[in-house]
Amino acid sequence: MKKNKFRKIAQEVILSEIKSLKKLKSSIDKSFNKVIETITNCKKGKVILSGVGKSGIVARKISSTLSSVGTPSFFVDPSSCSHGDLGQISSNDVLILISNSGESAELKNLIQYANRNKILLIGIVSKKESILYKASDIKLLLPKVIEAGGIVPTSSTTTQLALGDALAIATMQ
Repeated sequence: MKKNKFRKIAQEVILSEIKSLKKLKSSIDKSFNKVIETITNCKKGKVILSGVGKSGIVARKISSTLSSVGTPSFFVDPSSCSHGDLGQISSNDVLILISNSGESAELKNLIQYANRNKILLIGIVSKKESILYKASDIKLLLPKVIEAGGIVPTSSTTTQLALGDALAIATMQ
């Protein structure tokens, strides 16, 4: 491959992600305000984030950003929750689950636990028909985006990350 082709690929990836971010910007609605109010009113508990795969990596970063702006937060691994770590989550907490599909099997125990124990569940997902979307108390619907390069999570994780940064900055202010 010629060096010029690599540059063109880079520009196409970035353009794809810019388009996704523009879609995200247009999709912000009243649910975003509800999430901010919920996070800022969470005085007795913590904001707990979780996700699987790339969404889990984004959830870990959002949790870290929330903590750095003064909101007590931590990431919980959904697989560990299936093996005894659900006790970290209490009814005073807010649980934010991030999943592009909203159908990740690893999140099902977390969803059931939250619903059973009346833990406020915020779902960040791109599919309205998903288990996560339907089970969430507050739903943040991400726009459907085209992944740069095809199937690898790129544009979807960029929108998740940008939304997380927006949540953190809005909460801080």
